Amino acid sequence: MADHPVAALLRSAATCGPGLLVLDENPAGALPLPPPQWRALANRCDVQHQTQARGWDCICNDFEFSGYGNLQRAAYRVSKEKRVVEHVLQALWQTLAPGGELWIAGYKQEGIKTFAARAAAAWQAIAMLQRGDGGLHLYRFTRGEVAPMLLNEQDYHALMPVIECNGLTLYSKPGIFAWDRIDAGSAFLLAQLPAFLEGRDGGTLQALDLGCGYGLLALVLLRAGCARVFATDNNAAAVAAAQRNLALVADQERFEVSLQDCADGLHAPVDLVLCNPPFHQGFTVEGALTDRFLAAARRLLKPGGEALFVVNAFIPLERKAAPLFADVRTLASDRSFKVLALRR
Repeated sequence: MADHPVAALLRSAATCGPGLLVLDENPAGALPLPPPQWRALANRCDVQHQTQARGWDCICNDFEFSGYGNLQRAAYRVSKEKRVVEHVLQALWQTLAPGGELWIAGYKQEGIKTFAARAAAAWQAIAMLQRGDGGLHLYRFTRGEVAPMLLNEQDYHALMPVIECNGLTLYSKPGIFAWDRIDAGSAFLLAQLPAFLEGRDGGTLQALDLGCGYGLLALVLLRAGCARVFATDNNAAAVAAAQRNLALVADQERFEVSLQDCADGLHAPVDLVLCNPPFHQGFTVEGALTDRFLAAARRLLKPGGEALFVVNAFIPLERKAAPLFADVRTLASDRSFKVLALRR
């Protein structure tokens, strides 16, 4: 799948090098081949892998730009999260050499006009606009000698104590799904967990939180007494937060947090998988994501092991799961969500 703002960025910005392309969670599978002397940076490992498959030199981190300086060009397709956009714009502007160009792209309904106006005011720079189809906006800024004002003075990389859960204060940050709250879908899944675990020997269970975010489901599994818990996510920020939160309740020997796309590097078979899978990639709905999480759960479960999935009520998880699992049953449902148990 192509992301048209990224393609538009490269057509306009990458006329000559060197430059840096910054990617968030928007699809990169149809990315053009890299222009000479262009590199890429992504905050998600699946986007990194897609970008590398297209021949790009791409690294993955939580939008850390300390290794870059005096860039001649930078291009950024704006993210969904306001605080992430502020940080990336701020950091890229500071890495540009005088006379360097920053290009940003996105759709009008995504708020790009507001971001461009705020950046122009903070940097005392002119936002040169190109319009495309469907409300696509492409802005070019040229850095002068004026010292920039900050779009946001908060430390983007700092994990903050923002979520209260059963007497614990959990740490999170912008850029993580539902970063400042307990997601309603995860809460609905956790409400079914005590009855599901009743009668099972938690001390023998190996479990996986697949797409862990800041680690809520994995933390509950540890507190329920599971012998060992794995937690994986494709988002660099989520992995850092989950590592910190799980350390609040267990020794390092009982858990393992890793940056992986649908647990693709995990091989240890587990007895139980908990998953609240995403169905958006960037600003678009991506139904194939659910299929990939189902396939990962089946691959990693021991024979007889079970996965609990929570999804929005309209997603046909029963139909998607039926060819992969021996038994598919609904544990709970309401107008918003449903929780399914899938047995290997």
